[in-house]
Amino acid sequence: MPWAQERLCEAARQALAAVAADVRQGLLETVGLESGWVEGECASVLVQLLPGMEPEYVAHAINLENVEAWLGENGSVRVGIGPWHTTKDVDQVILAVTKVVHEFTGLLGVDAETHGRAHQHI
Repeated sequence: MPWAQERLCEAARQALAAVAADVRQGLLETVGLESGWVEGECASVLVQLLPGMEPEYVAHAINLENVEAWLGENGSVRVGIGPWHTTKDVDQVILAVTKVVHEFTGLLGVDAETHGRAHQHI
C-alpha cells in the first residue's frame, strides 16, 4: 500500500476511535450502558444492554430512529459509526440509543433501584 494511502487509513482509524470514544462516554453518562468500538468491515459500537432487553427489538427500534443498528454476534446490538461523523451525528447516535433504552426500561417495568445500578458507572 502506498505511503499516502497508509496515512489516510490511519487517519480514518484514529477518527473512528475518537467517534467511538465519544459515543461510549455519552452512553455511559446518559443511560449507564457500557459499549466499545468494534473494528472490521463495518465500524460500529457494541452496546451492552440491560438484562431482559431483547436485542433484536432494540436494534430495530434504533433503526426506526434513523440510526443504523443491527444484531451482532451472540445477540449483541451494534450501532454503525463513521470516521466523518460530526458532533451532531454522534449526538444522534447517543440520543437514539438513549431514547430506545428508556422506552424499553419503562416497558420492562425496571424499578428505580435497578436502573440506578446501571448509572453507578458514572
